[in-house]
Amino acid sequence: MVEIPEDIKGYLKQVQKYHFWLLALLMPLILVPLAFNADAKLLNEINTRSSAVKSKVDSINSVAGKNVEGLEEFGHPQSDWAEVITRSNNTLREQILAEWTYLWDQQKAIRTWPTAADIGADFVRAISRLKQDEDLPARFRDRYLQRIRRVVQKLPGQIDAKESMEALGGDSGFGRGEFGTPPDMAITDEDTDNKVIWDAMDQNELFQTFYWTSTPSTKQILLAQEELWAYEVLCDAVAQANKESTGSHNATIPYISQLAVGYRAAEEDPGGRNGGRLKTKSAGFDEYMEMDMEMGMDGEMMGKPANPRFANVGGSGMEDELYDEFTGMPIDSASEDNDEALLNWIYVDSEGTPLESELVAESPDTKFVHYIPFCLKGRVDQRKMDLLLRAFATMSVPIDVRQVRVNPGSADSMSGEEGMYGGESGGMGSEAMSTDGVRRYDFNVELRGTIALAQKPDATVLGLDTESQE
Repeated sequence: MVEIPEDIKGYLKQVQKYHFWLLALLMPLILVPLAFNADAKLLNEINTRSSAVKSKVDSINSVAGKNVEGLEEFGHPQSDWAEVITRSNNTLREQILAEWTYLWDQQKAIRTWPTAADIGADFVRAISRLKQDEDLPARFRDRYLQRIRRVVQKLPGQIDAKESMEALGGDSGFGRGEFGTPPDMAITDEDTDNKVIWDAMDQNELFQTFYWTSTPSTKQILLAQEELWAYEVLCDAVAQANKESTGSHNATIPYISQLAVGYRAAEEDPGGRNGGRLKTKSAGFDEYMEMDMEMGMDGEMMGKPANPRFANVGGSGMEDELYDEFTGMPIDSASEDNDEALLNWIYVDSEGTPLESELVAESPDTKFVHYIPFCLKGRVDQRKMDLLLRAFATMSVPIDVRQVRVNPGSADSMSGEEGMYGGESGGMGSEAMSTDGVRRYDFNVELRGTIALAQKPDATVLGLDTESQE
């Protein structure tokens, strides 16, 4: 312990006695300079921040006096900027409407209903005056039921093929190979008068979709006619490709095994986007059985929703009755719910994905055009393949060929049904056809894509003021 000297103890006792007053005098002398120093630092920080804020405000205010190259017509972000942007957007909408109207007018020749000779002048007048959500009288719908078959039977004539359509046409295509019966087994003396041989089974399958046993609804008639226009566009493209030929011996596409649009052509997995498109010969029996369970009898992926118009396609030729999946009761063919089911998988979006009925009205792709899927399978002269594709690309109706498959199924006879007749393994390869000495350059081709049919221009879809437009 430190010893405090005796001479200092007296002073310490005095300091201890009066320490409060001594501290009261010392504290202001210490704290006041410290306070002034802190205030000076704080004021300096405030001035620095104020200068920064002022410089930012001045920079914002200077924008009004600047000119941006290329944006002079839009003015400056002042009080009237919203009006300027609205006028600019409306100008763009009007340009889109003009292009939409041009496309609609360009396809006017396609949207032709059957002639008065085929269906009656009064029907043509009634359908031309039909407004949205109105129904045709029953007598007109009955007449369409009876007479539209005559128009469908004219399709083979558009491509210079023999017409082989029959009422509820016998075999509906069950067991038909990917490319149907080979031409060397199907050609007859009568066929030599035509440029194209169109598989009779496929003709009957198409004909059955227009062969109804009960009075169709107005919606069914409108959708069927749109599908018929798509078939006519597809036939015109084939005819254009064969325009320079003089017969089946030098035609670009002399044989068609399948010509389908809409529901019949829709794929659950368009273009093999989800994989599983390639199969190998090493696939075992279990893998083949699993693949067979996933594939339908026509080679398409299973999972298509029901569509009343196509209930009798791919079956025995008799119309099948549809049942409600919840109640188990039969669905009336004239019911409103059944009319909604008519939209299942007849359209696709811009990516090629089929649309179910509840998505058709919501899809932005269906507002301007209806993308109708198509499928064309047959034999093509490989030297004229570019001519066929050019014919599709130059049609007045936009046709987007998304898939071109050459000799599909030739790599594996177990893959689907192509092995029955298609590809090199089934007798329809280029070597098999080269023995006749006539068409040794033919090969199997499958084309898939979409046909874009324009819809009636509607300014409200684009957000334009209809009153000002009127």
